[in-house]
Amino acid sequence: MPLLRGFRMENHRVTGPVEKLPLPETLCVPLPGTEESYTRIVPEGKTVAKGQVLSAPKYAAIAHAPASGVVEAVEFRSVPACGNVWAARLRVEGSRAVRPRPVQGDSEEERVLRAAADAGIVDEMTGRPLYQELYRLRRHEISLLLACGLEDDPWCSSAWAVLRGESEAVLEGLRLAAAFCGAGETGIAAAPEDARAAREQFPGVRIETAKSRYPARAYLLRRLRAAGTPAGLLGPQALAALAAAMRGEPQTTGVVTVSGDGVRTPRLLRFATGTPLRELLAPCGLLEDASLVYVGPASHGHAVTDLDEPIPLHARCVTALLHPQRQHRMACIGCGRCARVCPQGILPWQIHETLHAEKVDPFLLLNVQSCIGCAACTAVCPSCLPLSAEVARAAAIRKSGDFF
Repeated sequence: MPLLRGFRMENHRVTGPVEKLPLPETLCVPLPGTEESYTRIVPEGKTVAKGQVLSAPKYAAIAHAPASGVVEAVEFRSVPACGNVWAARLRVEGSRAVRPRPVQGDSEEERVLRAAADAGIVDEMTGRPLYQELYRLRRHEISLLLACGLEDDPWCSSAWAVLRGESEAVLEGLRLAAAFCGAGETGIAAAPEDARAAREQFPGVRIETAKSRYPARAYLLRRLRAAGTPAGLLGPQALAALAAAMRGEPQTTGVVTVSGDGVRTPRLLRFATGTPLRELLAPCGLLEDASLVYVGPASHGHAVTDLDEPIPLHARCVTALLHPQRQHRMACIGCGRCARVCPQGILPWQIHETLHAEKVDPFLLLNVQSCIGCAACTAVCPSCLPLSAEVARAAAIRKSGDFF
């Protein structure tokens, strides 16, 4: 088993309160998972109220209107961190809103799951619907559930900002989620530099710290499991939204960190889902010389060229850069860094060599199905090889059985 050390990211975190971004004139609300037309339930030309359901997909999160207005079009378009999906272009007008109704159910467990599903809550740490994450953690029989204050991007501060500003809602959502998952304990996962502030703000709450090395979340879960405490992590935004969902309020807003050397004033902003990136960057003072806008974590986010693209709920950071580092891909030099940082014990260099051999040997595609997609291997590779993508390709090959 290789020594797992991770790698340290330079800290550029933004401090300050979360500011509410005004609604733009037009929103383009992503409708993920709505490939079948019947799941897109609001037609073009329809007037909708704030909170009204726009889509009802089978395996993705329900989408709600973040404001009242008219659906001008339902179109297929690119959305950062979502790929090419259907989206509802909403012209914002009026102030009508759906009246919230408390969630009904015979037991608290039933109400929690129904609230998470009906409110369309997305766990910002994974990008998956919260109800799916709750089911997954329940199957894993965790004993400790943590609200995640650990960031996986050197420019991002959204998680800790939500923990600091919405602590009561986060703790209530954490209690509800733990009750569904069967976790007997709850707590906060914090970086070492935030541990003292966490203990002061959450007296009596268990605080778990992780090393300041990426991927910190995976290493924390690995350490706790080795100590006999199977644990799970959920995003603080999702937990706060769960507390609101029990009162019948859908999730239609998120918190994002807008930063980088391509903006004059980095900010923490609360935005409505479907807000164009241009509207997020404008109050931060996007510089004309900015050459790259990046949505999502630095290790596995998405570069964007069209600033009219909308931002989804789970995009926790937007980074604008003046001079992005140019990478020149070279041959593998056999340094082994990728293996040392992988929290799952995969050997990405071996996967790379196997996939580029004349014939793929399935017995050398070891442990690829356990990849968590952290992309730490790609981040540390001095040859700039797309190792995380190759591990994902190897996992698909093993699943399909097509080795030739």
